[in-house]
Amino acid sequence: MSFKCTKPMADPVATLAYRPWTAAIEPFQVSPRTWYVAGQTWVGCWLIETSEGCILIDTAIPESAYQLVDSIYKTGHKPSDIKKILLSHAHFDHCGAAQIMKELTGAEMYMSKEDWAFYQEVPEETMVLDKDSHPIDFQIDHFYDDDTPVVLGDISIRTMLTPGHTIGCTSFFWEETNPVDGKTYTLGMHGGVGANTMNDDYYKISKKLTPALRDRFFADEEKLCAMHVDIALPSHPNQIEITDRAGQYTNENNCYYDPTVWADFVHERVRQVRVLMK
Repeated sequence: MSFKCTKPMADPVATLAYRPWTAAIEPFQVSPRTWYVAGQTWVGCWLIETSEGCILIDTAIPESAYQLVDSIYKTGHKPSDIKKILLSHAHFDHCGAAQIMKELTGAEMYMSKEDWAFYQEVPEETMVLDKDSHPIDFQIDHFYDDDTPVVLGDISIRTMLTPGHTIGCTSFFWEETNPVDGKTYTLGMHGGVGANTMNDDYYKISKKLTPALRDRFFADEEKLCAMHVDIALPSHPNQIEITDRAGQYTNENNCYYDPTVWADFVHERVRQVRVLMK
């Protein structure tokens, strides 16, 4: 699977708010333990199976929550199997349905302390961004500590603060073993690379985000690209095209395995942000 990105969905919020079925997609497996379960093709949500239940990364918006729940059931799990919910950053499209899922699952919720403060202090830049979606306030149980992984059963997720898109944007890395051949894969998901909040026009109106965050985004490029990632997962499925292989994964034929994708993806997102500076 070589790196490829595609155009984002047109009018995504209105689509999911009023016509979510037009963006519907069945859940699909991308690795021995991980499933795409968003139920729609705008914002990614990931279900990771462990020996003691499941971990959910991101929740999308309330209007598509029914698609997320339906996808979880279709993987053979139920909401109560989810024990931990990890939020990548404090934008409504990734955490708008967080409280719904927290109450439905009883799971513990995690976020960076930096983005928790961002969410609390500047809701107009985090949750109240679009008239067509009505995200629900949520509560956090734990903050990430990059020196202490989030562990559930036999899966250990390392977090990395990767600011730029937001102050506390967090990326996730974990290992899974293929039960067929015993091979171990490293999976990585960058918490947010949107250039929409890393440009000079946005900085002029933002109350919290500054060009220093963009500088940090650039500075992290070399460190991130040096990391070994076998299966690169996007927070939005157009940023790394994955839906074109939906339903094709098997443990014998891993169509998402490609250690070159991660670095190519990071380089491309940095390039896009730099273009906006010219």
